[in-house]
Amino acid sequence: MHALDSVWEDVRRECDAACSRSAQAARSQITHQLNQTFRRLHAYEGEAAWIAAILDGVCQFSGQAAVFSLKDGVLRLRLQRNLELPADFSLPASAAGAFAGAIESKDPVIALRTAAEVSEALSSAEEGARAHIIPVLNGSRVAAMVFAASRDYSDVNALELIAGMASAVLERQANRSLHAQIAPSKPTAAPANGAAAPIRQPLPAWADLSTQHRTMHIQAQRFSRVRVAEMQLARPEVSRAAREQGNLYLLFKNEIDTARQSFATQFMTIPSMVDYFHLELVHSAAEGDESKLGADYPGQLV
Repeated sequence: MHALDSVWEDVRRECDAACSRSAQAARSQITHQLNQTFRRLHAYEGEAAWIAAILDGVCQFSGQAAVFSLKDGVLRLRLQRNLELPADFSLPASAAGAFAGAIESKDPVIALRTAAEVSEALSSAEEGARAHIIPVLNGSRVAAMVFAASRDYSDVNALELIAGMASAVLERQANRSLHAQIAPSKPTAAPANGAAAPIRQPLPAWADLSTQHRTMHIQAQRFSRVRVAEMQLARPEVSRAAREQGNLYLLFKNEIDTARQSFATQFMTIPSMVDYFHLELVHSAAEGDESKLGADYPGQLV
């Protein structure tokens, strides 16, 4: 045995212990932040307090953020941080692809910060800059939208959780009178270009699922959104061309096949599971028209 072996072992143990303490402290900090956000949302007294709680919570995980209300298809700025938008800033949701997509799907959207996706005012000249667009729901309608962006990593799960908490407290019957100003939006008209509506598989009755199976469905949905968004963001020009040519599967075969295999292995293990990856491909990548995936696309997982 070398004389330094015991010293090295002591150093290794100390290093492992320090790493463990650091990880535990980081987890504790995150849960503390989320808990404080939930407490504020749970006890909000009026719309302004609700919006402030959302923004403060989001800004703990993202350097730039804004909260918009949605009424009659128009997004109106309610509160912002580090974006320097005019106080009266507003835009039609239809003028920003990422916002329109999140409103239609009622799901978070990851998008490039281009004028076409997030509007000129929210765009960034930094190459590859991304933003998270997250809807806040009140029942079946979109009550507000969260915009979050950062030069560094943004914790998508934390952002979605904050929006989910905001949705949950907004739906409480006891507080209906406190948020009456957040008016419902009008039903969205069918696309003028005649594109087919997104293909939707019959979803399982949520109340009939066990807690474990509900968790799997949520994870499967998140997996699908992230994989499809990453695929498009990695090669935006190819993605646009593939939609126009109707051959998305041909040009993204490796990415789609890899994701399909991962989805099948991780999630297609319970009878109630839905092929959320297929739904996201159709809805987001193919803009609701399954034919844009191309004739070679193998279809939904059975």
